[in-house]
Amino acid sequence: MIATISADIVRSTSMETTDLLELRRGLQGLIGDLEKDFPGFWARIVRGDSLECVVPDSRDALRIAVLLKLFVKMRVADFDCSEMLQRHGIRFSIAAGDLKYADRDEDIIDGPAIYMSGRNLDEITRKGGRMSIFEVDRGPRSLSGVLDSYVALICDLVDAYSAKQAAVVFYKLLGFKEVEISERLGIYQSSVNMRSTSARWALLNMAVRDFENFDLEKVCG
Repeated sequence: MIATISADIVRSTSMETTDLLELRRGLQGLIGDLEKDFPGFWARIVRGDSLECVVPDSRDALRIAVLLKLFVKMRVADFDCSEMLQRHGIRFSIAAGDLKYADRDEDIIDGPAIYMSGRNLDEITRKGGRMSIFEVDRGPRSLSGVLDSYVALICDLVDAYSAKQAAVVFYKLLGFKEVEISERLGIYQSSVNMRSTSARWALLNMAVRDFENFDLEKVCG
């Protein structure tokens, strides 16, 4: 089952234009890295501050969405921008279902999944106060409700991270070891471990792995 992610940067207008451009360049680099780690994945930045992603294996969608959120949180920490942006980074909507057409060269994404994730992102943007939503096409409504609550709780956990915690968890989600993270961030390994523990990394990692082990295709038929 394919998944799509629709996301936008929270309160992007609170950033200076130069900072927004810097963040966009960083996101483009992250997208390139994710394309290597997740075969078939591709994403595009639209309207300046929004993203649309195609995830061939829906089980990868939550990890990717959380990585995007963590990346923005850690990058905007030093920007002169709103507290909302620094706390939440992005809001996102994940939809698992079908796509009629997805052509990277033609820059076209078309089908039920992208309609669903885009519509739900618009809804939470209008209503405010919520930063994530998950919906499954072709599945029982009760399933969408349970997984939606699951994703929302994970999102709330990440929202509480400081920028320093977000940076450590970001690299851990990418599979880096603590010694590698300490070298990348220029901090002691003990500091990596301390930030990881205070961020409740073990809980987040377990939650993301449980999601990846859940077979949506089998449940939805």
